[in-house]
Amino acid sequence: MFRSIFTVSGFTLVSRLLGFARDVLIAKYLGAGATADVWVAAFRLPNLFRRIFGEGAFNAAFVPIYSGRLEEKGKEAADDLAQRTISLMFVILMITFVLAFIFMDPLIRLMSPGFVEGGRLGPAVSASRITIGYLVFICLVAALSGVLNSRRVFGAPAFAYVVLNLVFIITLVGVIPQTDEPLTVLCWSVIVSGFLQLLVVVLACIRRGVKLRFRKPVIDDDMKKLGRLMAPGLVSAGVQQFNLIVGQAVASLQVGGVALIFYADRINQLPLGLLGIALGTVLLPEMTRKLRGGDEKGAQVTLTQGMELALLFVLPATAAMLVIPVPIMHALFVDGEFTAAAASEAGRVLAAFALGTPTYVLAKVLQPAYFAREDTKTPMRFTIASAVVNMVLAYPAFLWLGPTGCALATSVAGWVNILLLWFGLRQAGFLKVTARFTGRVTRILIASAIMGVLVWFLAKHGEPWILSESNIVIRVALLGALVVFGVIFYLFAVIATRVYSVAELKNRLTKRSRL
Repeated sequence: MFRSIFTVSGFTLVSRLLGFARDVLIAKYLGAGATADVWVAAFRLPNLFRRIFGEGAFNAAFVPIYSGRLEEKGKEAADDLAQRTISLMFVILMITFVLAFIFMDPLIRLMSPGFVEGGRLGPAVSASRITIGYLVFICLVAALSGVLNSRRVFGAPAFAYVVLNLVFIITLVGVIPQTDEPLTVLCWSVIVSGFLQLLVVVLACIRRGVKLRFRKPVIDDDMKKLGRLMAPGLVSAGVQQFNLIVGQAVASLQVGGVALIFYADRINQLPLGLLGIALGTVLLPEMTRKLRGGDEKGAQVTLTQGMELALLFVLPATAAMLVIPVPIMHALFVDGEFTAAAASEAGRVLAAFALGTPTYVLAKVLQPAYFAREDTKTPMRFTIASAVVNMVLAYPAFLWLGPTGCALATSVAGWVNILLLWFGLRQAGFLKVTARFTGRVTRILIASAIMGVLVWFLAKHGEPWILSESNIVIRVALLGALVVFGVIFYLFAVIATRVYSVAELKNRLTKRSRL
């Protein structure tokens, strides 16, 4: 399990590093004003559908069923299920694409009401009608990734997301400097990357012997069961994304507010991308197999190990984003149209997001414990409760703190969701908290706090260089050196506080597992 998690995290790290390069270049050409707001709105919509239909509701329902079929009846029966499911999914996606294309204007008005003023609405509608085609490609990628993950193949699906950023960087470096319409070129890059991502997972399926062919869509018993499991997941994933939409909709009342939230959230999502998604990807089929095999204790141990690993990585990242948010945003983004003033405001947004960073990762650990038991209704109810909290807080917080307030409301809502998930599993008797687990978490907190103090001290003395408006390469190199030093010191702190011994770390990272 640990090897599989690090396989996914390794590819995700590459993707995120390329994503940083992508966002730095986008910030350079689009800045943090009206044009950047339009780009964020256009890129947000297909990602919204991907998270709801693809990685959210669909995989939460499909992976346990497919894994169970694979475990109980073999590959032929499992692939038959996959063929029928993906064929029906393709038809639904095409219908969704057509409806979204037709009704794009009211969709943008609803999601970004501030765009009606200031001339942002028309360009946002035109750009979104290009990018919306990405939802067909990426949802199919998510579905085929679910098939591969159930077979313990994690590398190819993770690499597919690297392809997205490679296409963007090639476009930003080689094409956009030669054109007067960077926004349009970026939108078409989304479509090209979606096609290439789908090609990666299709080839991986063929190599692994997965039989792929289109079947006439039929609503049979399997599809009805999938639908019953997906319905709560659709609501849960939809409400979860609605949380983000509420924040961005309120932030759209300030020109540049949507872009500031986007850039800050890109940094904030790094722990989720590197670890949270990897944990959710690996834990769901792992716990499903153990529960189907009657090993409930083994599934509980897997859950506890997942939480330990999540906190081991997410707490130091949270500490860093809380103590040096402005230096991070300044070093990475100040260039061209992106000003130092924008970086300072984006830094405050990042700090507000960071207060909720642990919740995003822990949700990816705790939710599979429900999904593996084919319980998608309970997480749905918890997500709705957290969304209500976000909706109540978002606008008053915006009036108080601007875009920073929107991020703060999202963080508070995240903690509400985690507390509900935690106590729900405790009440069900599935989550066993031992003294050993509590002790380790306490020591991780101590090690993270010590590292945070040291990083703040070093960044404070390095501010004349990190906060300068000189060459971005120099600033990024200095920030990178600070991160490397922080990671090394944190590892020493982890060993010194006896979170893990050197032997335990080596053992966990070198255990053999099928990949």
